[in-house]
Amino acid sequence: MSERARVGFIRHNFLPPSETFIYTSMNALADAGFDVTAFALRRRSAAKFPSERVTSLDAVRGGALSAALYRATTWSPRFFAWARDVHLLHAHMGYTGVHGLYAARRLGKPLVTSFYGQDGTLHRSWKRLDPTYWHYALRRRALFARGDRFCVLSAHMRAALVEQGCPEAKLRVVRLGVDLSRFAGERAPRGGGPTTVLMVGREVEKKGFDDGLRACAAARALGADLRVVVLGTGDAGLPALQRLAAELSLDVAWPDPATRVAAAMAEADVLLVPSRTARNGDQEGTPTVICEGSAAALPVVATRHAGIPEQVEHAGTGLLADERDVDGLAAHLARLAAHPDERAAMGAAGRAKMHAEYSVAAHVRDLSAVYRELL
Repeated sequence: MSERARVGFIRHNFLPPSETFIYTSMNALADAGFDVTAFALRRRSAAKFPSERVTSLDAVRGGALSAALYRATTWSPRFFAWARDVHLLHAHMGYTGVHGLYAARRLGKPLVTSFYGQDGTLHRSWKRLDPTYWHYALRRRALFARGDRFCVLSAHMRAALVEQGCPEAKLRVVRLGVDLSRFAGERAPRGGGPTTVLMVGREVEKKGFDDGLRACAAARALGADLRVVVLGTGDAGLPALQRLAAELSLDVAWPDPATRVAAAMAEADVLLVPSRTARNGDQEGTPTVICEGSAAALPVVATRHAGIPEQVEHAGTGLLADERDVDGLAAHLARLAAHPDERAAMGAAGRAKMHAEYSVAAHVRDLSAVYRELL
């Protein structure tokens, strides 16, 4: 198109604090020549994600009524007025995609929907009974049939959507775009002392932090000298994890959730990501923290869960164990604690992989190719 392409992001909460990757994508696309705007029901984390390009219903007069109408019907005058002004709609999260279907069809706009993890397994989770997701539960197959393109983070997620009935020809793997420059500093050489093992993320079941704590305790029983740090977000699961650490007699540092991830990683030696499928079916996609840890030249000890084996090359950029395999994770931690040269080699290989596959430039290249297919 000779005219600058206008892309409309749809994300009903713009944005939860953990969704830096969507904000990064929005800004990087703008830098690449796209005119990107966003539609939201509610504005969140405005200080962290400042932008004048967000139409948020909670900030306009009569927005509550418009939001209620939109939630009930997937239509509202304000949403349609916003959608009319873009060339392409891009819904972030699978369950958001169904809210773009009617507008896309009525206005003749292409619709791209990105899946990120738990939205890919929502159809078999009890969460589908939540009114928030009723439209998706009822119209998921219509979305697959009528949507134009579906972006996923990994081959694992692509296969999961094909199994649900999404046409494979409409699927594209577009990996997360991570601002790797935030983790560009060289790691300072460490002379002796304990090996610092870091876990980062929300204190929720799929993160598997309880398995991680057990693995650290087991590694120490094997003779590994470990220092354990959990940089969480202060979610409801934190007290249970602190009680478990006390039961295990495991000394754990719990930094303030406001601590910068890059700063915590600069002080760590190993990133531990013990993810697992939660009892409600919730899964990871490709955890951003792995991209960040590898960019910071940390070797990663993780589980074979969702798209993680595509991010972590076993014995190349880190070490993998099966979900809930505490002994396997412990053995990997003990191995890396005993071999600093191996940690350094894996960290360097991980950083190279991230720059080749998960950089912002790679993300923009792949996503803009999807847009240009449709424009």
